[in-house]
Amino acid sequence: MFKGFFFTKHLKPGIVSKALILACISSVFHPVKAQETNSSSSSNFKVRLINLEAPSTEVFRYNGTITNPSGLEKVYELQAGLPPGWSVAYKTEGMQVTSINLEPHASKEVSIEITPSYTADAKKHIVPVKVISQGDTTVVNLESVIKGTYKMEIYTQNQVLSGSTTTGSKKEIFVTVKNTGTIALENIELSTQLPSKWESSFDVDKIDKLEPGKTKDIKVNIKVPDKTIAGDYMVNVSAKNNNLDSSLAYRMEVKTSLLTGWIGMLLIVLAVGFIYLLVRKYGRR
Repeated sequence: MFKGFFFTKHLKPGIVSKALILACISSVFHPVKAQETNSSSSSNFKVRLINLEAPSTEVFRYNGTITNPSGLEKVYELQAGLPPGWSVAYKTEGMQVTSINLEPHASKEVSIEITPSYTADAKKHIVPVKVISQGDTTVVNLESVIKGTYKMEIYTQNQVLSGSTTTGSKKEIFVTVKNTGTIALENIELSTQLPSKWESSFDVDKIDKLEPGKTKDIKVNIKVPDKTIAGDYMVNVSAKNNNLDSSLAYRMEVKTSLLTGWIGMLLIVLAVGFIYLLVRKYGRR
């Protein structure tokens, strides 16, 4: 300050006035305090783990924090650049949102759930997520690494989904489980859903591991109870593990056995003969 006055002392009066005016203008438009406020008002968006790996059938869940470092209340809008067929959901405090309102110097946790396309390629996909507030944009590039796809099919070996049997007998159904995905399937369990009192068994009821493109043939034994009413029944055969399941519906026609038919006819004949004898004996009186 004293150096300034010492300097102006050697200037002419007109020059001194101009120097003072320029100094005032400079102090108004370039304050140090204003620079600090602008630098601290930028939004703060951080994601703890940006790289996740999973099959295309699972949801990628990222956890982040949005901070409002300014002294003003702000609304932060969330946007994501997604590949075709993908979707995203933002959640905070258990609620799905598209924007977040933050008080001055406040922070809030946000969950970003990205669902890939079922047919997504097995590679690393970059998903830019933006946090936008009053012209201020922060971008974090999330990495979703698709390691493959879980797929499985179960079908009958003869491609026929219907058959017939008789009451009190057994029926064999031959099925095939195939891994049609790109990741090995483990701990596949076989099960059935049957009509009441029906029974089933498998020659193999669990597949420890099935590599991509491989198949496993399985025989299913179905036991139909005695006295089952003739008609059509549905038998469901399922194969599942922790990642997915597949099933088929088999229509089973139950017929009355030949022996049962003959016995029924014999009973009818006996009943008719008995009635005839009763009529002849007591009808004359």
